[in-house]
Amino acid sequence: MVPSVLSFPFLNVVFLDSSSWPYPIYASERLHDRKSIFVAHASRLPSDSLFPLFLEVLTASPKLKKATHCMYAYRTSEPQSSTSHSKSKLVTGQHDGGESGSGNHLARLLDVTGCENTVVVCSRWYGGVQLGGDRWRRITHVAKEALDKGGFCGMRHEADRVSERPKKKGQKKK
Repeated sequence: MVPSVLSFPFLNVVFLDSSSWPYPIYASERLHDRKSIFVAHASRLPSDSLFPLFLEVLTASPKLKKATHCMYAYRTSEPQSSTSHSKSKLVTGQHDGGESGSGNHLARLLDVTGCENTVVVCSRWYGGVQLGGDRWRRITHVAKEALDKGGFCGMRHEADRVSERPKKKGQKKK
């Protein structure tokens, strides 16, 4: 069964029917650079076991099936067993999709922005011109845009945040 997709491009949100994916998927604007096109999608992911379904639903779109590269990263916080007294268990995953290192790059973005229970998928249609280091800026830009539109940045629980070392008196912030 192919999931039904309702797309509202003017809102940059894609809603899927409840039988396929229960959470809204937020899309970045398409970014064009030297004949390549980049776009990212972000959604809530409460468990890593739901990731295959999310990817199936997302790639059901004929346009996304034709993407040259489909890279992703996810980060979920799942409760430990009832016998354990520790905090929740962090589960992460990433895939390069043919863009060497891009999965790690997206995973680092999720970590730095404090996203939890979130997945981000970045698609690139290669235009025949190598972009060098600019590809990382484009991937980061569209991924961050999709995460921002969904309000996913900074979702890490306060108790799980790594505290910064306190600044010495008289030291200026950089």
